Amino acid sequence: MNPATKAVVRIITGGIIAVILARLFFPGSGPLLAVGLFAALVGSAYGMEWIHNRNKQ
Repeated sequence: MNPATKAVVRIITGGIIAVILARLFFPGSGPLLAVGLFAALVGSAYGMEWIHNRNKQ
């Protein structure tokens, strides 16, 4: 898959899941929590890909 396509899919999916998690577990919180969750989700996706591919080079 094209790296740009992966980034778009991760950004969209991370955003949707972050908003759902923020509204579900912290209903009174502001949008800053959703942004933090988004950064953690997308960052962990890239981290897991790096761990997965580090021995293949």
